[in-house]
Amino acid sequence: MDAADGSKDIHNSLVDKINQHLLKLSREPMEAEKFTIYRVPAHFREKNESELYKPRMISIGPYYHGHKSLQAMEKQKWRYLQNYLDRNPTNNIEHCISKLKGLESQARRCYFEEVELQSDEFLKMMLLDGCFIIEFLMKWYYDEEDVSLNQTHSWSQDSISNVEWVLPMIRNDLLLMENQIPFFIIEKLFSLLSFPESLLVRMLLKYLSEGREKGRPVQILHEIEHILHLYYLCYVPSRSLNQLSTRTSHIQRRLNPIIQLIFSFAFRLKMCFRGRTNSTNGKAPRTIPSATQLEEAGIRLIKTTENIFNIEFQNGTLEIPFIAIEDTRRSRLLNLVSFEQCYRNTNKDLTSYACFMGNLVRTTRDVTLLQEKGIIENLLATNEELVSFFNRLTECSYLDHERHYLNKLLIDVSIYYNAKRHMWRAKLKRDYFSNPWSIISVTAAFALMALTFLQTLYTILSYYK
Repeated sequence: MDAADGSKDIHNSLVDKINQHLLKLSREPMEAEKFTIYRVPAHFREKNESELYKPRMISIGPYYHGHKSLQAMEKQKWRYLQNYLDRNPTNNIEHCISKLKGLESQARRCYFEEVELQSDEFLKMMLLDGCFIIEFLMKWYYDEEDVSLNQTHSWSQDSISNVEWVLPMIRNDLLLMENQIPFFIIEKLFSLLSFPESLLVRMLLKYLSEGREKGRPVQILHEIEHILHLYYLCYVPSRSLNQLSTRTSHIQRRLNPIIQLIFSFAFRLKMCFRGRTNSTNGKAPRTIPSATQLEEAGIRLIKTTENIFNIEFQNGTLEIPFIAIEDTRRSRLLNLVSFEQCYRNTNKDLTSYACFMGNLVRTTRDVTLLQEKGIIENLLATNEELVSFFNRLTECSYLDHERHYLNKLLIDVSIYYNAKRHMWRAKLKRDYFSNPWSIISVTAAFALMALTFLQTLYTILSYYK
């Protein structure tokens, strides 16, 4: 009987705990989740080098908060906080914390993983990280028009922002998917200083661009989720601004459904009359042949200097923008693709580009060919490392093969590749007309055949005479 009573008590205790939890949920207002700062998906981390997702110098936000390897910069954050407060005499810690307290709930909801930090620790982290970003940018931002921001103050001389090797490391850490705080936190802290609001984005863009890349200006601050998202907005063109593969694909996206149906029917009919083998049936293929296979089929690979997304195919020529791959670019691509895979308000254009490059680069022969064409500059240790990078990135990326911006191009490339006459022409050119001696040999052979034919014809005609 005692055992039965004990079992009943345990049962009642469990029921009470579940009811209490449900009651707590019912008292909380139901709000739509708006995650913007994610953990890297497990399959991405497993397929790729996990170190490429981790900060090496400074932690921003809760995911790497308190890591021992990043403690050296924590002292610097406190010094930067003091510099931040010195910029505006009317500013003080109480005022800053009060402003951030009103944003705490909203900031916590930005994180995909629940932040376990207590309120005081969370607010302190947001204050230190946000002020570090602002102060670091202000100290670094020296040019002719803005030098007055720092030149009259002691904080203009900074041992971190003036060290060349530190700049790319912090830049890389600020562009990691898991190393972010909400942009509205940085914006709020910056608004407490007496500087134009537009200066914040201008400083960030100049720093993140390394003075080499040109991005689109971002004018609406509240649409920026965090620093990585700002970089994505500026350097990954939206579909509406993208130069699509051909004019027909651009027009098709804007036609109404009935016109699209007519377009699709006409396109398939055109393929039937062309007599292609292995027809795509109007559907974008999941893959295309590698770079060496395309060249063997007579497709010319041409380097362009356009934005990396402006890939075009026309009349057997595939135009591919130049790209250099080194450790920093590799980390950036991985984090941008990971973010694009998680964030709902994107067109997955970078994923489309990554999958396209993964199709082209399948073996070291492909890397060698693309290097010879000037399309790729491989700054990694080996060609095998570059092949592995693109292959693994492609394997773990999800892409809707009927709706990405390169789908029309993949159809056109596949149709051209599967046309036997193009492959025969390429084989003829490669085997018999690849160098002057081959041309001379073929010409001599044809001349000999012609002379033999004429001699035979002359003999036959002489016989009948």
